[in-house]
Amino acid sequence: MTKKINKQLFLTFLIISTIITALISPSDYIAGTLGAFILYAKNVLPALFPFIFFNKMLTMIGSANQLSVMLKKPLGKLYNAPPISGYVMVMSIFCGYPIGSKLTGDLYDSGAITKSECIITNILSAICGPIFIIGTISQMLGSAKYGYIIYFAHLLSAFINGFIYRPKQKANNDDYKLTIKYDDILSKSMFDSIISIAIVGGYIAIMSFFITLSDKIFLTKGVTTLFGYFGISEDITKSVWYGLFEMTRGINSLSQCHLPAVMCIPIATFLVTFGGICIALQSLNYSQKCGMTVFKYLLSKTTQAIIATIISIILTLIFLN
Repeated sequence: MTKKINKQLFLTFLIISTIITALISPSDYIAGTLGAFILYAKNVLPALFPFIFFNKMLTMIGSANQLSVMLKKPLGKLYNAPPISGYVMVMSIFCGYPIGSKLTGDLYDSGAITKSECIITNILSAICGPIFIIGTISQMLGSAKYGYIIYFAHLLSAFINGFIYRPKQKANNDDYKLTIKYDDILSKSMFDSIISIAIVGGYIAIMSFFITLSDKIFLTKGVTTLFGYFGISEDITKSVWYGLFEMTRGINSLSQCHLPAVMCIPIATFLVTFGGICIALQSLNYSQKCGMTVFKYLLSKTTQAIIATIISIILTLIFLN
């Protein structure tokens, strides 16, 4: 009981302190949040919303059942993953964060997969969408080639990462089928999509708030000064620091550093694959209930980001040198 009260008091103090700090210079936080919404509206919303909508429609008409049958053997043999995870993986490849975690949570709620199966399904579907990487990020960085290299390295890292966290036991529920619902598909898909995309925008706005807070309390300056002793420029450190909060903001900052491809692509690949606190909060919002702890999530995303970065360096040296 005492531990719970202490935790409550600490969180209360932290939240009130944050509010008071923001009230000292509210215009800066308003400007930062507005900038985040503009970045979200221009880069995230158009790249994600249509795919969330069509993904919901596919779920409702039972397309998961066909995809599960097609991918049952390869996923079962390679990853000991349940057949239905094939649908989650394919939808994640098309749609990106946080669709994989959302679908995994939905499947767990419906009894389709167990907690242990949720972990491997989440890891295999921890993927950023191709439209966002090839379209938005490559546009930010000024080269379509950058986007293709980042996406291939990112996608391959998810498949390799799955081997690291492959469960020892084979999956159950081989014959599970999702219920097909044809009633009111359009309106239900639209409503669910609007809620999902609004949640994404909300998290981006909050992360932008904390980035501004980090700047105002000189935490960003402290981090850049620390890494400056190791010869890392302030602009690069700041971009990575921002990206650890919210990857779009970080990559947008990285695009202004004018780095050579052999530096720019690996950094961008790491930020996209790790996802930052923003993606972590979105994903854990759906997946914590089915066994994905904060530690497991961060560990799996760290190993995936390292793998993706190594692959991106190799690809950059091969194709852009």
